[in-house]
Amino acid sequence: MRLFAKLLVIVVALGAMALGLLSLRQQRYEVSNEISRAHNRIVEQERAQWRPRAEVAQRSTPADIREAAEKRGIELAPVQESVTPAEEKVGAKSDASASKADAPAKARKQSKPANGKAATGGR
Repeated sequence: MRLFAKLLVIVVALGAMALGLLSLRQQRYEVSNEISRAHNRIVEQERAQWRPRAEVAQRSTPADIREAAEKRGIELAPVQESVTPAEEKVGAKSDASASKADAPAKARKQSKPANGKAATGGR
C-alpha cells in the first residue's frame, strides 16, 4: 500500500508540473499573439500617416513650397543630416581602416625625393 501511495504522489506531481508547463506555454502564445497584433496596429497607423504625406509630396513642387514660404515670410533652411552614434562609430572605423591601408602609400611618397626620381643609394 505504501508503494502505491508513493506512485500516486509521483503521478499527481508530474501531472501538476505538466499542467503548469502547458499553462506557461499558453501564456507565451497569448503574449506573442498580442505583440503581433500591436505591431500590426502600429504598421497600419504608420501607413495611415504616410498616405497624406505622399499625397502632399506628389502635389507640391519645391517652387510651390518656396512661394508659399515667401508669402508667409518664412525663411527656409536646408535640412541637416543627422548622424546616429552607431553611424559615427562606423565612420570612425572606416576612416581608421582607410588610414591603415594608406599608410604604405604615404610612406612611399615620403621616401621619394622632391624631384620625383628614386634615390640611387650614393652611386
